[in-house]
Amino acid sequence: MRTRTAVAGVTAALGALLLAACGPSTPAAKPAAPSASSTHPVFSKRLDARPYAALGQTKAAKNATFTQTVTFSAKGGDAVLKTTGKLDFEGGRADGSLGWSVGEGFPEGAAKALGNVDTHRRRTDRAARLVIDRQNVNYRSATADYWLRYSGTTPLTGDPYGYAALAANALRGNQAPFNGTLLEVLGATGEAKEEALPDGGRRYRTVLVGQSVRDFLKSIVPTGGLVAAVSAVRYPLTMTVDRDGRVTSAETDVSAAVAKGEQSEIAGVQGLRIKLTLDGYGASEPGAVPAADKVLAGGEAVVPITKTKAGGCVDFGTGLTDSSLVVLADCDDAHDGRIVGRPALSGDDYPGSTALKDQADEVCKAAFHNAPSAWKAGNVEEREFWYTWPGEDAWRRDTQHAATCYILTR
Repeated sequence: MRTRTAVAGVTAALGALLLAACGPSTPAAKPAAPSASSTHPVFSKRLDARPYAALGQTKAAKNATFTQTVTFSAKGGDAVLKTTGKLDFEGGRADGSLGWSVGEGFPEGAAKALGNVDTHRRRTDRAARLVIDRQNVNYRSATADYWLRYSGTTPLTGDPYGYAALAANALRGNQAPFNGTLLEVLGATGEAKEEALPDGGRRYRTVLVGQSVRDFLKSIVPTGGLVAAVSAVRYPLTMTVDRDGRVTSAETDVSAAVAKGEQSEIAGVQGLRIKLTLDGYGASEPGAVPAADKVLAGGEAVVPITKTKAGGCVDFGTGLTDSSLVVLADCDDAHDGRIVGRPALSGDDYPGSTALKDQADEVCKAAFHNAPSAWKAGNVEEREFWYTWPGEDAWRRDTQHAATCYILTR
């Protein structure tokens, strides 16, 4: 768990359109009823099976270009993750960019938990990159000058249980080589209604159901930001397909899956909407990591933040959904943050998240005050600092308990 604190003294028209025509009135033509050709790969299927058949027809097109927006809504503003890229279904390859736009009133703690977005840096001119092939997942954060390469399932340093390796592998989808798009759940639909479109395509209104929805949302939202009964909820889905049966768009509102209490990892977020569009079928070849670019082995560069030392520097952009992981950085180069303390936390039995948060706040406040001035010189938030504390599983697993106190440096 993580949060931020500050020392004393710091505050942290549409118009109606009327149409008239001369001559005898005639009733408006109705769209043609959906036909069920015995040979069409999608429209000949049973109605409730057509969304899944459209997914298969999409993948049969070999490659496509995609754009997806994920909108997290809060009372004070929205945070939007826009992903664009190219998919090679047949070759298992993809490349894409991921850019965040964070509203001024969006909760800072939630922003930090969502892909390590720092609300003090609301830039939209830079984006993270992912390049995926059958052997590797390559990630470059929006601020880094290097790529992280995750190969196979090699455990990361300080991660003997392999949790981070699983997280890296999860960047690769099951239905598409680039994970996190609605393509992952278009096969998990319930009863559907169909509407014929003038261009020969179809629009389907259905619902998302099942465990696949939970797995999909966990690739976008930290587990601590989801309700326990994610897979028990039915989420509305609207998808359109072209006359060939290939998906052109899909959108859903999954706000019911968001945990909205004070203990939620994305506290303050009330709504979550996702929209995906696809085009460029058959003419969208993914790119590769440029040969001249710097590449680091993710298994060596990425560590749990609990394995850092006071005075050390880190980058937060790992590409993984586990926000407790960081990249070890050279303090002489540009970096995202600096560790100002790793003070011990007291107690034998797990005291609860609230008690641990309060204790971490106190010990990190002291660590921040006592840290050398050189460590705090690059603080972009003046006298403010961030800190993390162990969750219940980590508390029971580890014999030594400590908070991690750090500042943001760019």
